[in-house]
Amino acid sequence: MIHFDNNPTLYWLCGYLLTGIVILCAISKKVPLAGFIVACMLLLVGMRMPVVVFNRELNADESQMLSHAITLNQDPIYWQSADGTTIGPLDNYLLVIPKLLGFQIDYTSGRAMGLLCTAAAILFLFFSLRQIFGEQTARISILFPLFLLAFTQEVDFVHYSSEQLPVLLLSACLWLLTQLFHSDKNRSTIGFSLALLAGMIPFAKLQAVPMAIVLVSCALWVTFTKFKRNRQIKPILAIMAGGITFPLLVLIWTIYYDVFDDLIDFYILGNVIYAGGNEAPAIPVQFFKIFNLSADFKAFTFALLIPMLAGLWYLITTRKSCAIKSHTIIISAIALLILSSIYAVTKSGNDFIHYLNFCIIPWTLLAAWGIQKWGIKSIVFPVFLILWFFIGDALSYKKHHLLNSFASDNARSLAQSPAVSELKKYTKEKDFMAVWGWQCSYYVEAQLAEATAENHSERSIFKHAMQDKYKSRYLSDIQRTTPAIFLDAVGKNSLWVQDRKTQGFENFPELADFINRNYTYQGLFDDTRLYVRNDRIKTP
Repeated sequence: MIHFDNNPTLYWLCGYLLTGIVILCAISKKVPLAGFIVACMLLLVGMRMPVVVFNRELNADESQMLSHAITLNQDPIYWQSADGTTIGPLDNYLLVIPKLLGFQIDYTSGRAMGLLCTAAAILFLFFSLRQIFGEQTARISILFPLFLLAFTQEVDFVHYSSEQLPVLLLSACLWLLTQLFHSDKNRSTIGFSLALLAGMIPFAKLQAVPMAIVLVSCALWVTFTKFKRNRQIKPILAIMAGGITFPLLVLIWTIYYDVFDDLIDFYILGNVIYAGGNEAPAIPVQFFKIFNLSADFKAFTFALLIPMLAGLWYLITTRKSCAIKSHTIIISAIALLILSSIYAVTKSGNDFIHYLNFCIIPWTLLAAWGIQKWGIKSIVFPVFLILWFFIGDALSYKKHHLLNSFASDNARSLAQSPAVSELKKYTKEKDFMAVWGWQCSYYVEAQLAEATAENHSERSIFKHAMQDKYKSRYLSDIQRTTPAIFLDAVGKNSLWVQDRKTQGFENFPELADFINRNYTYQGLFDDTRLYVRNDRIKTP
């Protein structure tokens, strides 16, 4: 497999050369559409390849979702074998696909799936822009998200995140919405498909539900407007049917496998606890707090700022700003998508930069109104954005001789933590493992399924309204699976839970009793305690 050091100068120069070609393709009418799209995808994949082959954890969410995927490949009943807490089941099932194709579930396979989602989302956004504003405007407008997602090396935009799949679903819904404006023959099929995809979004990321509601509402608006002209009720019924189809299938599935209560308790109510009651008046403050944490997203926004302001002006003052006649619906869709994306970013109350992924589509849509008015001249704005990245890379090269933040020379295979190296002496394929604390990378490194649905135990440790339910499920799961290995990771390697005196497993009597009766302590390995099930200990 290809690998990269910290300074792949020729590779980076080729990337910027390809960027110049993409810019020329965007403003040249002689370049066919297929050629422009191929150049864009080559740029995105090429510049993201260094982080894809870097087989190390970049964010704790990656390990959390990958370990769920390892587990679901072995026991595919979600909420029984795996619970992503705020992360929906679809994000985790997506990561099983590489295993079905014969690949290992690791950070490389996860980021490859994330990159596929990003590429597809950009394509759907491009075709949506093309339907609304025409091809020339779409070619220029799509350069903004393309350059951001190709050249950023901010971890929150390049690791596999739980926003990438829902953003893809939202982008596909947007494209289907634009098809409704132009299609009279297939409106029922298009409407059903749009609502079906929107109905999947709650099971990818609950935070994205308001954006999905906006798109479905606009689809109903378009369909109802046409209904008043031709009195065809079927397209409206198709949208309604599409919207309930996937949730209904999930409901049947959870009842059949007896995990419906887990869906309610640990996904719906668990997300309510996570959100922590963030109130609307704090939304602007919270948004700008997160916004200020990302230099690259700020550059993306500032590059779009003049077109966005111009777009806002044209929205207010003219009724002939796009290629679609239903001007009011388009205005409403963009305005509501902007507001709902800001809500999605801020609702949890946590300062996670990767939430800003939800803003990329609405920002670009608004800017496209201004770009359409200026035509080819507006190419100067995405050029400003690529100059931001070029100057940053040039300064980094001059000061530190550094271009690539993800050197994969010796990082293309999974790492082996001291605890994982030791536990492999006692494990077999298809074994289960439990980790107390929060260190999900152990599951990925060991390639072992998790013994408990929730692969980190902070919700069993910290005080909150549902703590007893989480502790009860953790104990029930570990008794059911009887894992070969139990690790107490509370300490320096654990996220958030690091006080062994008050948070170690021995502070929870029922769990401590089960471990002490069935497991043997094998030692401390890089501040992680290893316990092996008694029947796996070799006696002299």
